[in-house]
Amino acid sequence: MTRRRKNGQGRPTIHTVAQVAGVGVGTVSRVLNNHPSVRDDTRERIMAVMADLGYQPSPGRRPAPTDQQLIAVLMEDLYSPWESRILGGIEQVLGSEGYDIAAFPLNVPGRLERALLPSHPSRSAQGVLICSEPMHRLWDPEEPGPPAVRLGSISTKLDYVAIDNWQGGRLAGEYAAGLPGEVVGLWLTEERELPQRAAIRHGFTEAVEQSGRTVRRLGLGLQDHVYRVAEQVLDQVPEQVTIMAHADSIAVALLEVAQARGMPVGQDLRIIGYGDHLEAALYDLTTVHQPLELLAERGTRMLLDRLNEQRSGRPRREQQWQMIEPRLALRGSA
Repeated sequence: MTRRRKNGQGRPTIHTVAQVAGVGVGTVSRVLNNHPSVRDDTRERIMAVMADLGYQPSPGRRPAPTDQQLIAVLMEDLYSPWESRILGGIEQVLGSEGYDIAAFPLNVPGRLERALLPSHPSRSAQGVLICSEPMHRLWDPEEPGPPAVRLGSISTKLDYVAIDNWQGGRLAGEYAAGLPGEVVGLWLTEERELPQRAAIRHGFTEAVEQSGRTVRRLGLGLQDHVYRVAEQVLDQVPEQVTIMAHADSIAVALLEVAQARGMPVGQDLRIIGYGDHLEAALYDLTTVHQPLELLAERGTRMLLDRLNEQRSGRPRREQQWQMIEPRLALRGSA
């Protein structure tokens, strides 16, 4: 194995160590915490890589839990409609139960890897709500730390509350299949598709195809300008068409471009979104309603139940989970 030594090209990180050693970040973290679950040969290999790279973990031990009633929320950002609605639902519960909330956005470079360290402030909280898919993939429930609940998608390793996005996609697909003209799905093209988006796409496509219709799939890149894409989509679809966008923000861009062109929406051109955020009602957008506030409230209650179980000394129950049903919100755009 060829190892790269630190040579002034920046301080090596826990991700650097994991990549060179050929292991996951969680395994490196367990070595740093002297966790007994790591095999001796793996531990020795990781220690050798750290020595070669000159890796030094961030100073400080894992903070000891405080008397403060605190719940940490790990999420991608604090500004999107999805995150805002989730935080509102969490606060609805925590405020009434006497807990404080600390939200940690992870979309800034370096924050995700710091959040995995034992010294991260979230590890001193009584419990953790995970709203970030990258954090969920890296989270190791076997490591010492507070109990955690996954919000927003299915988990095989944590308690979770999720919305049945496959069913949400089917609701939109069944409705679109009953309308005249072509059916178009406008989906985000990602190297690693989020489970939630994949479920929407599969549910929509299956429902349309089971009705004997076909879906024309169009892609939207992460770096694409959404209004430029909306222009291109409307340039290439036929006059009579139903367009399903995987997010309300994309559907709104289609609506605005169509209106600017003088194209009446809701007649030959029909547009369906997904999410039912605040802007959907303002634009009279037909969309799939995600009950995000309910999801957040139930997930927070689930975490508090785990904390009560822990404090009482009761035996730990098996994995807890809930799936919440979405609904179709019919408005003027379709």
